[in-house]
Amino acid sequence: MADIPALPLLKGTVHLEDALDDDDDMLAQLRYPRQKEEFWDYLLAHKADIENMVRYHLGINSCHVCVREIWKSGSFNVVIPILTPVSGRRGHNKVYIRFPLPYKIGEANSPGNVEEKLRTEIATYIWLHEQCPDVPIPTLHGFGLPDGQCFTHPQNTSFFARVIWEIKRRVLSFLGLPTPCNYVRRRLHNPFKSGYLILGEAEGEPLHQSWEAHRHDKFYRSRLFHSLARISLSLNKSPLPRIGSLTFDSRGTISLSNRPLTLYLQMLENEGIPSGIPRQRTYASVEPYISDLLSFQDNKILCQPNAVRDRNDGEMQMAALTALRATMHRFIRTQYRDGPFFLTLTDLHRSNIWVDEQWNIQTIIDLEWACSQPVEMQLPPYWLTSKAVDGFDEPESVAELDTLLKEYFDIYEEEEKTRNGTLYQAPIMRHAWDTGSFWYFQAVKIPKGMYRVFNSNIQPLFNKEHWKEPVFDQVFWWYWGVRAQEVMERKIKDREDYVMQLNEAFGADAQRNTVQITTNGEDTAKHKAVEIATLQILDMDKEHEDNGHAH
Repeated sequence: MADIPALPLLKGTVHLEDALDDDDDMLAQLRYPRQKEEFWDYLLAHKADIENMVRYHLGINSCHVCVREIWKSGSFNVVIPILTPVSGRRGHNKVYIRFPLPYKIGEANSPGNVEEKLRTEIATYIWLHEQCPDVPIPTLHGFGLPDGQCFTHPQNTSFFARVIWEIKRRVLSFLGLPTPCNYVRRRLHNPFKSGYLILGEAEGEPLHQSWEAHRHDKFYRSRLFHSLARISLSLNKSPLPRIGSLTFDSRGTISLSNRPLTLYLQMLENEGIPSGIPRQRTYASVEPYISDLLSFQDNKILCQPNAVRDRNDGEMQMAALTALRATMHRFIRTQYRDGPFFLTLTDLHRSNIWVDEQWNIQTIIDLEWACSQPVEMQLPPYWLTSKAVDGFDEPESVAELDTLLKEYFDIYEEEEKTRNGTLYQAPIMRHAWDTGSFWYFQAVKIPKGMYRVFNSNIQPLFNKEHWKEPVFDQVFWWYWGVRAQEVMERKIKDREDYVMQLNEAFGADAQRNTVQITTNGEDTAKHKAVEIATLQILDMDKEHEDNGHAH
């Protein structure tokens, strides 16, 4: 395959042999560069509209969109720097307009995902500003929604507009009706096909830039851990009644009425994998939520074309999911089944944490995946040793993380005693780590790491030999579903079709380069019938489980 040219990805390029070996759907990954160029061309063509909206939101006379070469594209957003004048002197300030990337969050397959993402992130910014002012986040200057509505921070509106909006808020509050937030609705129309946020500049530098240089230094870690603990404790002072996401509605009010939106839901929906979790679903107890997350991983097996490499791989994945269902009760304590629930920053990684030179946290960015989570799922960071969540397959790597987490727990206890005078969250986190619940919840939440986390960190809790013996998988996978055998046969055929399509995408000779896979191939109609039947069975099982729990 060496003579087959590599193809571009969003970052770098990929050769055919590497694409075939990747667990991600590389057919989807190969489409992203073209989709990115099309979306960026669209935004550049609307440069004047961008400048007009920023001027209006900030109440200024002029601003300037920076050149395309310095636009920043993350996993789910493009961030465009905007230069604004400094009153009374030379120079400029900088704000950022941020657009969600429709081609990365499932808008084509799940229309409304862009709006859902925006409304939940907006609600989180406003809620944190009001409820947790000590959590350092960028200023939200204004925003526009896909339905055309625009809202502006009150400090950037006229005195008259603020007074009228405040009178409306007070009247609605007096009448006992939902009260809008203090962001003022404006008489302008969002001209973009996607919504946007206008954000202030983040203070500090991304933690990842200095991570490897200082992560072994206890001085730096101590400051980071103290900052992380204070942020967590601030979030936990305001419990929420259900598991879900805050959302901003068209009346300007905030409510806990959206499904708990994490990046994995929209990331896989973007690849045509249904989450099975409606947008309006929230949870009053833990087990139905965990059950839905596991059903989501079932859908990944069913709908991702390269989800299963071969029969052995399929058996291992299905057995692991079956075992995660069977052992759920072992990791959820009954006293926390129905709460408390707290707003949790589920995407708090090194790129989203901005620090000063001594690693004191200055800003937390990217709040899009914050949602209310069970107290036992408020976990310490797994990335403290620079490993991926499924990279702890050796005793030495677990021991290294254990040392760092105990250091973190000690600091968390210190901060919790100082703030509250008593301990609550720290013992729960210690218990989750000591009992293996830490790994269970990681496996449930992160589909890509599910099997390896189960195999390396959960299965040995019950039997130290089963993880290396095929008999466990060969028996247990049958209990994934009553049509597991049909699904397995279909998935092996899916893999064969996927490899052929990938060869075609690279322009390779399919006959020469296609990996030979043994399969009992069936026609496309039967494939769909198997998927639909299996999803119906899973829905029946789920309905049976839901009848036993409060919602």
